[in-house]
Amino acid sequence: MEVRASPREYDGTFVTTQFGAENVKRAARDEYRKLIDKHDSEDVLVLTGAPTSTDAFRDTLDEVLPGATTPYVTSPVVHATDVLNQTDDRVVLSDALRRELRHRFLADYEWETEYLRQASEQPSFIEDLDRVMDTISWQNISPEETPELREITAALDAFHNWLAEHDHIERGQLIPEALDVLTGDDYNDIVDINAVLAVEFEEFFPLDRAYLDALTGDCDLVCIAEDDASVRRTWVETGAITDYVSFSESRRASGVQPSTRPAATAAYFAEETVVDDPNTGSVSVLAADSGDNQLATIANEIEELIEQEGWGYDDIAVATKQSGSTVTETIESFERSGIPTESATITGFGDDPAIRELLAVARHLAADDDNEVPDHGLELDTDRLARVGEMDQLEDAIRWWATDSGVKERIAERETSLDARSQFGNVRRAFRMAAFLDDTAFLDATWESFEEMLERAHEYASQQNQTSATDLDGGVRVDHLQAIKNTSFKTVFLINLTDSEYPGDPFLTRLFPTERVASMPDYPGVTDLSNTDVDQTFPTDSTASSRPFVQYHAEHARRCLAIGAEAATERLYCCLYEYEDTALEERAQASRFLTAAYADLPWVTDAADPKITSEQAAEEFLLSRVDNALADVRRANSQDVTISLDEVEAELGEIQELLDKSGVRGEELRKALRARVEFANGEVRR
Repeated sequence: MEVRASPREYDGTFVTTQFGAENVKRAARDEYRKLIDKHDSEDVLVLTGAPTSTDAFRDTLDEVLPGATTPYVTSPVVHATDVLNQTDDRVVLSDALRRELRHRFLADYEWETEYLRQASEQPSFIEDLDRVMDTISWQNISPEETPELREITAALDAFHNWLAEHDHIERGQLIPEALDVLTGDDYNDIVDINAVLAVEFEEFFPLDRAYLDALTGDCDLVCIAEDDASVRRTWVETGAITDYVSFSESRRASGVQPSTRPAATAAYFAEETVVDDPNTGSVSVLAADSGDNQLATIANEIEELIEQEGWGYDDIAVATKQSGSTVTETIESFERSGIPTESATITGFGDDPAIRELLAVARHLAADDDNEVPDHGLELDTDRLARVGEMDQLEDAIRWWATDSGVKERIAERETSLDARSQFGNVRRAFRMAAFLDDTAFLDATWESFEEMLERAHEYASQQNQTSATDLDGGVRVDHLQAIKNTSFKTVFLINLTDSEYPGDPFLTRLFPTERVASMPDYPGVTDLSNTDVDQTFPTDSTASSRPFVQYHAEHARRCLAIGAEAATERLYCCLYEYEDTALEERAQASRFLTAAYADLPWVTDAADPKITSEQAAEEFLLSRVDNALADVRRANSQDVTISLDEVEAELGEIQELLDKSGVRGEELRKALRARVEFANGEVRR
């Protein structure tokens, strides 16, 4: 059970706001206006609770400043980076390079505890271990009670010492290292601010709060915290932020009731409050047959909104519960439908044609002889490969290939401006990896080493842990729920609102069984809970479980829905599917949170059947007509029911007429339909 230290005392003002992004932004503007009345805007630093929120608050506070002046908005980790850049010559590793070096460091590490020795034999061990180490590093904690966690922390310390020997530092060390600088003699030479406004203060980790304390010194300090809104901090710490801090002055900002139906739905998820119907905006339940069809249905709905409302793709967001592969799969599905996407947490490195080409080059040159050259599926010019292989520097070689083979030109020709910019960024990352090997004495600057690094970055791209927001715009925003907190979109789609996902089962790591993690008092996450911990953290009570651990994580999942719903200003879609994508076609239960909202909120209604507006939806509809017709005929034969063959014939005739008018594309669909019928009849098609 968590033992709480004495509250950290601040000489400043603590402002609390009623739940709701509108209230938070109003309070931020009011407090910022007061600060710039006393200080120049460049002397007022604004810190956000998460890197992904900086753009949103920069736009919010920009309304206060006259002319072209821009507010100084950043996050603790980015500010810590700036501090160390002034005082430290060590190289700050990117997430990809940190993962690569940690993987190499741990490859031959000798573990003492029996559990870790056995676990190290599993293929996913280093990946799972890396995530736990990353969490420990970012929180700067030292577990003391669990032997395995003590040993993992010792290995992390050894890794940090190894990096220090080679003048490197990982991002998880930035805030602790910068904190040491701020508490030293160089403070006045580094810090040049007169006031600090901390927004999203409810999300500040203990280390963030210590950093803020050291940073502010004699500055004016104002912190703004939103009620019942913490999702980032409450993953590692129970209770309200007020349990951990005290201020010389506190006040309550004036708040307003939700002005739209999406906002009122968000308040219901967060606090279980039911308000009068705002009569503005809409909240719709969008259901599909399966998980795959859910994404196709959303894509079709997006195209209809673009066509009918005249919105841009960047007016729309699609939010998942988890980061990583779920976000990547959603992005890939939309791109197949022709919908441009963007993400603040996923770089697209793992599904980039340019990266696949550079990886194929590295694989070819890393092979010892012709028999070991892998079948990469790409035709590579052998003369160009030979010249690249003769170059001394990896970076020079890979840059020359990208230029001489026309990689950049091909990206510009085949991709939209948004996708092209993303792919150019990925190619630059590959260049930096090659340069890192060239410049790092303790690593081999060989094609084998580069291939290994690029391979791992490609494989784990969907799991990248961004520490700053990616600067992209122009596409549908696809991210996990925490990453869209305090952002605003005209429409938000919350996907996979099934009970297996919301609340789903508590999950913290694959390294240890969940039951064991739940009893670890020193695990770097919320475990070993009491009923009091749950009650002090959440005002909602929507699960029948009597186990505090399960109940806590269920309420946390519900709050995540609140954060996602709050990002919608006009339309909110709660999306789910009827059947799991399994051979048994198990029925998926709607999330208990959605079921309760459907019963308690009269404005939550079923979405109307959408018009077919995307090409993918048109194809799916066309193919489904054939499937339905075949199913009807079989059912008539096996169940002794009567159907009208005239209706089936008429419908298929209309499809044939449509295909005749569709030219080459129609002929392609005709072949697909023919294959569909032959497959259904059990025929083998060569």
